[in-house]
Amino acid sequence: MLQNRFDLDMQQGATFQLQLIVQDANSNAVNLNGYSALMEIRSSYSNNTIAEKLSVANGEITLVGNNMYQLVLPATRTANVYVDLNNGIPPKSMYVYDLGITDPYGVVTKIMYGSINFYGQVSR
Repeated sequence: MLQNRFDLDMQQGATFQLQLIVQDANSNAVNLNGYSALMEIRSSYSNNTIAEKLSVANGEITLVGNNMYQLVLPATRTANVYVDLNNGIPPKSMYVYDLGITDPYGVVTKIMYGSINFYGQVSR
């Protein structure tokens, strides 16, 4: 499985949803039964503080069929992510993330990484 860069946009106070089919290097769908997944969002690579965390264990990442993950970060949680309100119109803050999966034998593979532009909300 290859690690791919995907930059994302999220909005404070809005539900974030992403469906992801995991494929191997030959573009064959990977059977994810028995796997776990974890995505962490931080303000920078060097920051030890996690801004948000999605996981299979906590229910934010669910397996759909045998080879698709659905990631959901509810609006109640995106509303609490810090956005620099003095950074442009619409205001935004940039975060980084990666998404790793762990197979039944404990082998961890990072399959996605990138930046997240987190946009501020007006409606509260």
